[in-house]
Amino acid sequence: MKRLYQWITLALALLVIGSVYLYISKALEAQKNKVRQPRPAAPEQAMDVGVIRVLPAQHAAMIQVSGIAEPHYALTLTSQVSGKVVKLAKTFEKGQRVSQGQLLATLHNTDLTSTLATAKNTLANAVLTLKEEERQEQQSIAEWKAAGFSGQPDSDLVLRKPQLAAAKAQLAAAKAALADAEDDVRNTQIRAPFDALIVTRLIAPGSYLSAGSEVATLYSTDRVEVNLDLAHSDWQKLPDANELIKQHWPAQISSMDGRQQWRGSVLAVDMHIDDTTRMRRLVVSLERPLEQSPPLLPGAFVNVKLQGKPIDNLWQLPNSALSQKSEIWYISDDQRLATFAATPRFVDEKYVYIDVPEQMRDKAYQVLTHPYNSYLPGSLVNPQENQNSASEGTTP
Repeated sequence: MKRLYQWITLALALLVIGSVYLYISKALEAQKNKVRQPRPAAPEQAMDVGVIRVLPAQHAAMIQVSGIAEPHYALTLTSQVSGKVVKLAKTFEKGQRVSQGQLLATLHNTDLTSTLATAKNTLANAVLTLKEEERQEQQSIAEWKAAGFSGQPDSDLVLRKPQLAAAKAQLAAAKAALADAEDDVRNTQIRAPFDALIVTRLIAPGSYLSAGSEVATLYSTDRVEVNLDLAHSDWQKLPDANELIKQHWPAQISSMDGRQQWRGSVLAVDMHIDDTTRMRRLVVSLERPLEQSPPLLPGAFVNVKLQGKPIDNLWQLPNSALSQKSEIWYISDDQRLATFAATPRFVDEKYVYIDVPEQMRDKAYQVLTHPYNSYLPGSLVNPQENQNSASEGTTP
């Protein structure tokens, strides 16, 4: 009996334990199923981005180069003859301007005066000799005919043809000698060869000059020229050489501080590339530089700006719009981020100019002004147009 009671107690305990185990298992399964149930998805959040609305348009690059304003002619004036300086013009001073043909200095040389007198006398004798030979020739011909001879004599000396030729040659030599003597005397007056600025004066009253002695340094005042060495990339932005010269392509010349400006033009284009620098030279000129307001002085260091040829289908974007990976980010029709790789056609201080993909030239696009490396294509965005974004800084 006691043994039976023990078996019944054990059976009831096992039943209770099984019931508890079954209850706990179902509770855990229910909890597990509850955890596995999907939660409702949260709505996608659009992030704010700064954009600028742009259309394809025609733009031209601006090329800026520095150079030195050099005179058209820079001449070291020399004396053509020797002599003593007896007179200087009042305007023959450093810093003064003189006109072409203006007298600068006068030399004295008695030998040249004497030579001129001798040349005049020689010329007069040569003229007389020629006239005498012409008369004798006529007389010889008349005597030949009067003697009844026919044809030509055996020797030209009979009709004095060689004597006449010699007289003519002597006259020509006398005229040439007289011209040389007159030039020498004329060169005792030293004159300005062109409109010029006197840079240095190297003589004084009483100075004795030999032929070839330096008198002064002169700069022409008709124009100044600025030689600009341009790289191949710059030449690609400009029209061809013929158009630059034919149209007198404008060039803005300015002082280094930008306070003074002048309007010049393209004068010449080198048709070769320098062997050392691998650059090609372009010459910009300014007419009558000293008559400008303010005057542009020869020797000044200047900046020159040249506008390039117009290029179609470009976006003008703030410099910050080009990402560090050389990409342009824009907003697609479904308000999501999209991008394409871009190589700028040219840049300036504020803008970058991008060739617009052919399939994107039909309408305006919103382009990000500050694309970050963390942006992902396809992200939903809320574009914020900024009218002043073109003046913003570099890409972060």
